[in-house]
Amino acid sequence: MAERSNRRQPGHPRRRGFALLIVMILLVLLAVLVFAFQRDVMREVSISANVRDDLKAAYLAQMALVRGQVILRLDEHADYDSFNEDWSKPASWLGETWGAEDSQGGEVTPPAPPKIQIADEERKFNLLSLVRGNELQRERATNVLKRLIGICRREDERLMLDGGVKTVRRADDSSVNTDTLVRNLVKYLEERASEDSDALEFTANPNEKPDVRSMKKQTPFEMLTPGELLQVEGWTEELLYGPVRRADQAMTSSSSDEEEEASRDWKDLTDEEKFEQRRTNIEGVDQRSSDPNPLPLMGFITLYSTGFININTAPREVLLALDEKLTWDVVEKILTAREQDRQDVVAAEENGGTLPEEEPDPNLDPNAPAEEEDKASFRPQDLANYQAFVQRVNNQQTQEGEQPATEIEGFSEEIYNAMRPWLVVRSTVFEVLASATVGKVTHTIRAIYRRTADPNAQPAQPAPDGGTDGGTDGGTDGGAGAGTTEEDALPTEPTMKLTLLFRDVSSGN
Repeated sequence: MAERSNRRQPGHPRRRGFALLIVMILLVLLAVLVFAFQRDVMREVSISANVRDDLKAAYLAQMALVRGQVILRLDEHADYDSFNEDWSKPASWLGETWGAEDSQGGEVTPPAPPKIQIADEERKFNLLSLVRGNELQRERATNVLKRLIGICRREDERLMLDGGVKTVRRADDSSVNTDTLVRNLVKYLEERASEDSDALEFTANPNEKPDVRSMKKQTPFEMLTPGELLQVEGWTEELLYGPVRRADQAMTSSSSDEEEEASRDWKDLTDEEKFEQRRTNIEGVDQRSSDPNPLPLMGFITLYSTGFININTAPREVLLALDEKLTWDVVEKILTAREQDRQDVVAAEENGGTLPEEEPDPNLDPNAPAEEEDKASFRPQDLANYQAFVQRVNNQQTQEGEQPATEIEGFSEEIYNAMRPWLVVRSTVFEVLASATVGKVTHTIRAIYRRTADPNAQPAQPAPDGGTDGGTDGGTDGGAGAGTTEEDALPTEPTMKLTLLFRDVSSGN
């Protein structure tokens, strides 16, 4: 009996070991659950933050777009457009707090100001000129585009490039020649303008089979965006956007940021990088004119302009393409003339007079400080005839008894008559590019507007008490009585209106 009483209770120590094991397993499972829960929470927080940043960026970009619309509508010199006006200058956000003063519960870091880039489309060549107008006009447009492509490819003999190096076509070069590019584009536009375009056939290289494709017309327009050019046989990304990065180039490229950025494809850039590249292409167009490397054609073509070329904003490449006899030196004189003070304006100011095309506004206060006058831009009278154009390019003011300048070296009346049908001093279509970045999200809005005079806009009328009626119901109701002064009055109603032609919205990290 004693032996039985000294026996161990069956399973007693082993149960204590199993309990410890179970506790450890439960702790591991609990840790896994906590980690998974934390991961889900952090993911939801990250998603919420991205949604918040995307919403903020969308609002800021829309705010910048409206700001661009206001700048275009308040242009007081709509009879001519140049780079000396407010729409071409950086927008100022001075005084904007972005709602930080209304925040509660501590300081809030305001977002970075949105960016605005306004550019006129009349500085570019309109591709639709190839299929519009009479036969003579279409032929002239075809020749202009051929010369423009040759200039961008650095094949034009008139170019003054650094080192005098021009692109030379190799024997094994598979790129399509200029004549074939333009012929294929004309055929594409003519087919797109028809009711339907089935079985389009393009032949870029004589030794290859034609590229036959079937497509159905989707819109009443010949083309919606310049990017559609990639559907035309021979029109490549390298021609439109610049050299394409290849795998062998990426392996041997330098590690410097500038070379790496230059070797990246346009489609690989972020929205913010695309915005900066567009801005650089517009602002640095004169510096790139002497670069021996080929230039992207996309910066010189459009689909939305009236078809004319604004001499005040057109880059050197577009002006050179207007006529084959136009030399680099003559174009350089034109660019210099639109940047220097106009002698007739200076003389008018010194004599207390005004230019012939200027008429004093009876609604303006004669005692108000005068705004800074744009003394550099070409005006309508500068394009009236050959002699007026020569005089303006030479930047001379004819005094009484003096003979005006009669010639420009390397420039003739024949060249003037060839380029004159293209030239205007006023831009009608503008591109407004608005971009905002909040956190890691960039929201970009690209809009094309046609600007015209608003027939319904009423200029401000002087009030009986000497104030200004800012377009209200007379200032008799709502506390805006007869005692309203000019400082308290509403601003003048804009005399310009904008019509939306194209709008594209993109958002990404």
